[in-house]
Amino acid sequence: MHIGRNRYFPSLGAGFLHPTDVAPATRLLTTAIQEEDWDTVVSVIEYEWGILMALDLATLDRALQALPARVLSNHPIVFAVREIRLNIRGETDALDQSVGQFQLPTHPDDIRDRARSELARISLSASTAFMIAYRVHGRHQRALHYARITEELARRARVHRPTEFAPRVPTALLQVGITKLLVGDLHEASLVLREAYELRHESWDGRNGGDASGKLALLYAVRGEIVEADRWLERHDDGGGAHGWMVPLVQLSGAIARALIAIARVDRAAAEAALATLELQVNRERSWAPFITYAQAQHALLWGDRRAALQLIERTRVFAGRSLRHAGSERLLDAVEASLLLALDRPTEASVLLDGRDRNAHTAAVASRLALLSDRKPLARELATAGLAEEHIDAGAQTELLITSALADDSDEDGRRHLLQAIATTARTGMLTPFVVAPRRPLRQLLGTMSPSETHARIERTLASSPEPTPETVQLVELTATERRILQLSAEGRTRQDIAQALYVSANTVKFHFRNVYRKLGVDSREDALATARRLGLLPTER
Repeated sequence: MHIGRNRYFPSLGAGFLHPTDVAPATRLLTTAIQEEDWDTVVSVIEYEWGILMALDLATLDRALQALPARVLSNHPIVFAVREIRLNIRGETDALDQSVGQFQLPTHPDDIRDRARSELARISLSASTAFMIAYRVHGRHQRALHYARITEELARRARVHRPTEFAPRVPTALLQVGITKLLVGDLHEASLVLREAYELRHESWDGRNGGDASGKLALLYAVRGEIVEADRWLERHDDGGGAHGWMVPLVQLSGAIARALIAIARVDRAAAEAALATLELQVNRERSWAPFITYAQAQHALLWGDRRAALQLIERTRVFAGRSLRHAGSERLLDAVEASLLLALDRPTEASVLLDGRDRNAHTAAVASRLALLSDRKPLARELATAGLAEEHIDAGAQTELLITSALADDSDEDGRRHLLQAIATTARTGMLTPFVVAPRRPLRQLLGTMSPSETHARIERTLASSPEPTPETVQLVELTATERRILQLSAEGRTRQDIAQALYVSANTVKFHFRNVYRKLGVDSREDALATARRLGLLPTER
């Protein structure tokens, strides 16, 4: 058996003769499993798990299932590959313990030295496996840590050992780009994914071009760069290269992008046709579920069942679990959920949701629109200005913030200037939905004072033929800190006298505050006040 092993591992860093030929690896692995030669099984998986996963998944799975637990626990790369295949979830620290056994360099100088050494191949295999394993666990910051190591190792090894590494670098960079996309670093993700696409002809993996272009189409669609997204979608459709179990995974990002492009253009028929194909996709990694839900919720905001969309978002949050926390898709769901609540005339719930989330350009766009609708123009301008100052701001959020800023500005001249910027952005990007979700009446009034253009006319036609998801005005329920505290104590079962003692006020003062709360909530009893406050998000729901 060791004769065969030496034939295909001429040195520790060499691996198989060429990555496109998986047959030698399959034969060696199959024989090693039969003979329970676990050292060989481990070596083959450590060096060639990526090729096996793409070209012979069945043999890889048989090997992972056959390996004894004691072997798995002592080989972190194999353990990580098993985690990727099983997509094991939970709060276990087993992944941390296993990965910690393999030392990877982190300083650029040390990575450079490793890329020149005989350990370069196994190190790249390890960092890539750890990155993906943490990613499917929803551990995005840890995944990003290994993504940075993988990116640096891949680039440097390609320079120092081109014959061995050139075919492997595009796949490694593709996975780095996917990780950055899921984390929400869309600017960096676009750069790495473009590089993976440009190097696609060097890769052993034929899916690289189609997968990278599909991810770029999704990335630009999310950012509101619809013209650019369409270009990448065309390349994705022409790319091909995937086969077997990977076909639906590679096609998935393109299908989501297609739906988002149609929605951004306010093309209902195309959007619903794209969403119909999306429903047939198999979502094998939970990280992509929020993007599917985002597309479905955006459609519902314009044309569908908004209450059902809110329920779908809630189910997706539960399904995605940890992989949604601090992910780039989380801010998208937060923004569309708040927009749905506004469309359903539930502004207080939208306000509570936005106040409880980290502020970013997407949520700032909805928050500034909410402030405008509730007649708080100075706050709307302040929120819009803060959102527009975000680095690498997405074009869609930027357009919406410019529109809100224009409608909130007391000066007609400044308002027209901001709206002209929004129109110019739409002319470049092709995204129309920011105009559709804006308060319709004041927007059309301001548009009517401006000189017409081709894009201006297109926006006018879209507004005339599209639904109006945003109400003209909203009424927020705003409780003072004292009123919230009194409600909270009442929810805990405290009597009026108990509450008075806790707040160091008289019972009559507590009664006065309760009356104000009833008036604001539109109720006439403590029970109804508590129920309404919970529904609006002003109190935590009962468990």
